Amino acid sequence: MKKISVLFNVHHLYYLPQFLPVAREMEKRGSFDIYFSAYIDKKRVDYQLVKDTVKNISGKFIDAADENSRRKEILDRHFDIIVFGKSGHAEQYCSSNTLAILLYHGIGVKACYYTDFNPRINIRYVEGQYRYDELKRRGVSTELVVTGFPKLDPLFNSDNPEHRDDDLNLDPSKPTILYAPTFYPSSIEIFGESIAELTKGYNLIVKLHHFSWVLDKYRHQKSLFMDLAEKYSHVQLLAAEKCNIIPYFKQADFLLTEVSSTAFEFLAVGRPVIICDFHHLRIKHRIFNRWFRKSRLDEDIQQHLGFAYHIQSPGQLPEVLGKSMKERNDFSRRASEIAEGFLGVLDGNAGKRIVDDILKRF
Repeated sequence: MKKISVLFNVHHLYYLPQFLPVAREMEKRGSFDIYFSAYIDKKRVDYQLVKDTVKNISGKFIDAADENSRRKEILDRHFDIIVFGKSGHAEQYCSSNTLAILLYHGIGVKACYYTDFNPRINIRYVEGQYRYDELKRRGVSTELVVTGFPKLDPLFNSDNPEHRDDDLNLDPSKPTILYAPTFYPSSIEIFGESIAELTKGYNLIVKLHHFSWVLDKYRHQKSLFMDLAEKYSHVQLLAAEKCNIIPYFKQADFLLTEVSSTAFEFLAVGRPVIICDFHHLRIKHRIFNRWFRKSRLDEDIQQHLGFAYHIQSPGQLPEVLGKSMKERNDFSRRASEIAEGFLGVLDGNAGKRIVDDILKRF
C-alpha cells in the first residue's frame, strides 16, 4: 500500500517541539512517508538548526538553495499532507489535493493566535476547549478538532526521546528556577545582572527565546547571560539548539517568565509560576502603549493569569519565591483546576489523537 506523504513545514526552530511528537507517532504507525523542510532566510540559521535537529528522526529533509527553490520543490512533490506551525502563505506550498493542517506552535497569548487564519488550511488541531470555543466565537470557519497539546506529550512518556533532559550542573540541595523570558517586550533588560544576585540561593536555568540568539537587535540578551553563566556557578544557560523547554519542566521547582505561552504550559507540572509584570519598551511603544498592548497581546487570556504569582519589580523576587514555596501545594491544586481548559487532556497522547484523526481521513 502506498504510504501517505507528509511534510512538516518548519518556519522556525521553536516550532519543532510541537511537531516532533506527531512525527514520532507517524513513524511508529508505518503508514507515512515523512519529510521535513525549513524556511530559508538570508542567514539560513533556522534552516541549518532544523536540519541538524531532525537528522535522528526517520524522515527526509528537503534541501534547497533558496526559498523560491524550496517552494517549487515542495509543490512538485504534491504532498498528501503539509503541517504548518502558522498559516501565513500556506497556499504557496500546497497542491490542490494537499490536506493542509495547522498545528499552532504555541498556546498563544498574542492576538495572532486568533488572527492567524488562512482559508487554505483544512484542519486546525486545538489544544483545549477554551481555545476551541474562542476560535468559534471569533468566527474562524476552519474545521477545528480538540486533541490536547502534543508539545507536552514527552512529560508523560518516558520512552519519548524528547522526554530526556540534560545532565545540568545543578546543586541538588537548592531549589531550581527556570527563567523563560520572551525577546520583546522582555524583563531581561530590567533585571540586568541583578537576576544572578537575586537567585543566589537557587539553581537558575535560563531558556532564552530563539530570537534572543539569532536576531542581532537582541544580541545583548544572550551576551548578558553568557557572561552571567561564566561568572556565577548557579546560572545555567541553555544553548540555542535546545529549542524544547519541556524537558526542563521536570527539573524546575518554579517558572519565572512574563505573559507568555510557557506560563500556561507549566501548569502541566502543577508548580508555581511567577510572572514579571515589568518589561523594557521602546520609546514608540511607551508613547502608544495602549495600541501596542491591544495589537500584540490577547487581552482576554491575560485575565486568566490570576493563577500565577506576579511581581512588579526585580526586588520582589526573593520574597515571592519564598511565599510560593510555602504555598506550593495550594498552587498545585489551583493549577489542576484550570489546566485542562487551556491544555486539554494531559495524558501524553495528543500526538496519537492527531494521527488517529488524520488516518480516518485517508
